[in-house]
Amino acid sequence: MTSVSAVTYATEQLGLTDQTTFLLLDLRDPEDYDFWRIKDSINYPAANIARDKIIPELYRFKNKADKLIIVYMNDERKGTQAANLLTEKGYDNVFLLSGGIEQFNEEFHKMVEGRNVPRPRRQIEEEEQRKKMEKSQQIKMRSQQKKMDKF
Repeated sequence: MTSVSAVTYATEQLGLTDQTTFLLLDLRDPEDYDFWRIKDSINYPAANIARDKIIPELYRFKNKADKLIIVYMNDERKGTQAANLLTEKGYDNVFLLSGGIEQFNEEFHKMVEGRNVPRPRRQIEEEEQRKKMEKSQQIKMRSQQKKMDKF
């Protein structure tokens, strides 16, 4: 008879299996995580690192040759401190997501989820450019219509 621990069951619910090669940790506060996050990430607030509140997933991935622990915050600057602290605590396979979630959202918007995901700047700029072009075309059409009305 095999017994499945609650921890194993919970991590399988998250999609973490023995074959999973990386653990993606969102180190922001739970409120920020709730608003928007990278799909399949786990919320693990950075304050937990200093308090030695280690989740089972971290133990499963710690210093395993074929496993990566990828951490992120809003931007790279904030995430650097947390990644360094994990390294100081003996985690040799910790990697920081370059640019943080803000840059990730710009490049991989479809892989971000939550209640309030910000639109990428590029998308906003493209929409503004499209509106300017439409307005310019409308003005041009009105001008041509006025010329035709004179005849």
